[in-house]
Amino acid sequence: MDGEEGLSNLSNKELTDKIARLKKSLSGSIGARLPDGGEKLRANIQLHEDELELRKRVASDKQAESKPANAFQEEIYVLNPCDCKRTLSNQFSQRKRHKREFLSRQAPYKSPVDKDELVLNVDLKGRDCSTLSEAKIASCFSKKSEASQAQSSYTRRHANGEAVVLVDEEEPDAIKATERVDQTVERKETKIYYPSRVDPESVEICCSDMESLAPEAYLSSTIMNFYIRYLQKTKPHADVDEYHFFNTYFYQKLKEAVLSKQNEKEALFVRLRRWWKGVNIFEKAYIFLPIHEDLHWSLIIICVPDKEDQLGPVLLHLDSLRLHCSKTLFATIRKFLVQEWKFLRQGEVPPLPISDKLWENLPRRIDENIIPVPQQRNEYDCGLFVLFFMERFIEEVHGRLKKKDFMMFGRRWFKPEEASCLRMKIHRILKEEFKNAS
Repeated sequence: MDGEEGLSNLSNKELTDKIARLKKSLSGSIGARLPDGGEKLRANIQLHEDELELRKRVASDKQAESKPANAFQEEIYVLNPCDCKRTLSNQFSQRKRHKREFLSRQAPYKSPVDKDELVLNVDLKGRDCSTLSEAKIASCFSKKSEASQAQSSYTRRHANGEAVVLVDEEEPDAIKATERVDQTVERKETKIYYPSRVDPESVEICCSDMESLAPEAYLSSTIMNFYIRYLQKTKPHADVDEYHFFNTYFYQKLKEAVLSKQNEKEALFVRLRRWWKGVNIFEKAYIFLPIHEDLHWSLIIICVPDKEDQLGPVLLHLDSLRLHCSKTLFATIRKFLVQEWKFLRQGEVPPLPISDKLWENLPRRIDENIIPVPQQRNEYDCGLFVLFFMERFIEEVHGRLKKKDFMMFGRRWFKPEEASCLRMKIHRILKEEFKNAS
């Protein structure tokens, strides 16, 4: 749930999409896995639906109210001696009509003015022109004609001697309001590049991306990738060569290549290798691979133990809702490793932390482990848990994976609220980044 302020920032399409996403989560297995059985999620959906229904009613009311104003904008009445009305709308260009519509939104009871026209400024005071007597109209015309020399409005009569009733240009308050809107849009469109614009793996972040860090909002891929890059830049220098991080977009590309037809697979993997160009993934101690499927985030860690441990690659799956099918994910990652193993065997293999015997039989020596981890207590913190899994793992595991390292995992590895608090930490970091860039 985004709260009233958060909901107001969503467009109608975004709001509709989010309702559909929440309903899908509720109808799936997420709702059943939540501690409250999905009760809060249902209330969240209702809040979003109420907001959408309110917008529809407001739009309908505005449309009904705008009909008299639109009629006045499209027709400029000419008052003749018989107090009859004649339409002059066809005498105005499309450009002027557009300007009239813009100004009428600022003051619906007014008819706009063009700078190249002389106009008669009549104070209607919210009344219909047709209710004024000829004497009063003449009086208004006379008084305003005398005052016109001291005002920015002017008087002009058409060739047939009939007067057109128009008013002054848009008011200063309307201009200020427009400027404020422009400034807000400009702030939202402000961009930074982390860690720098020249970095080949930099992440482009707009100020508007921080909206996904609002309370009870779902983390976007942009925010996920920012913090992944942040972890790469801030972890101890001695560990730089031990880790490899894929961003949030990699898994879907990998899945497409793995599930492709046999005659297309090789070409797709050639293109896919650009994602780890210059990196031998079997040399790395740990490879972090965030997974996003079915509106949920989880994490795969590929571990390559020490040679003396006589272990092949170890796959770990960490899921804060136990929603993703570990078996399916393991099968995809296994095919990825085997395909890369086949590719490396075509040439001279560099020294690896894997024994020759294990290397020759690597496809059969890949181990799989579903790791018990603390569970999230809501439907929206899964992205934060994935990032916290990475951060906590890097802090606590030193060197290549040992059997004893499995002891640190479990439901009590950390308190769930620690992962949830990461939201504010990322917000503070990004806020400082934008401040330094301005």
